[in-house]
Amino acid sequence: MKLLNFRSSVKSKEFRIQVAILLGLVLVTVTASEFSKSQDAQEQLVSKVALPLWCFDSEADSLWRSVVKEGCGQDKSLGATKISAPVNDASDLDIYVKTRFLAAQSDARKKGINLVITSGFRTAARQEYLFQKAVQKYGSEKEASKWVLPPDKSHHPDGIALDVNYPGNPGDTKWLEVNGYKYGLCRVYKNEWWHFEPVIAPGEKCPPLVANALTKVE
Repeated sequence: MKLLNFRSSVKSKEFRIQVAILLGLVLVTVTASEFSKSQDAQEQLVSKVALPLWCFDSEADSLWRSVVKEGCGQDKSLGATKISAPVNDASDLDIYVKTRFLAAQSDARKKGINLVITSGFRTAARQEYLFQKAVQKYGSEKEASKWVLPPDKSHHPDGIALDVNYPGNPGDTKWLEVNGYKYGLCRVYKNEWWHFEPVIAPGEKCPPLVANALTKVE
């Protein structure tokens, strides 16, 4: 009888040990998972705090550096990322695109370079008119799209495309092609020296040029 009680006691002790080990493993897994989530949250927070943000002081005609969390105060932000098409219909040039250009224009002016937006935001109707004119000129929609995209493909109606110094003065516009990355503006087409878009965050490297607008769409 005592032997039976002893064996039962041993089995019960082994069971308790196994349960303790299992609970320990569960606790370690949960703790590791929570730690990972906490670490990810901290990294995201640090990233948000440290993400560089350029601000344009229009009165002093100068740029100064901040971070996203602190913002630009009374001055205008260039934005900290590339600028994509808005969800809703645009009615004017995107404010960040405008600020980027003004900052670039200010810097260029100090060096004797003249930069002017000759076409920025366009209504869908205006873009359609220009597209149809291009179809007449080039003979087909495909050829026309290498130079002027239809409204649903162009970024002008989205308020995030700029034509600079067109149709004259490509020399000064070359300065923007070389230096535009500092402000988050890039020339995008080989066949259009005047066309710029905010496809990067200020300070990033501009992507290689594509042949024309149709190439980008395809």
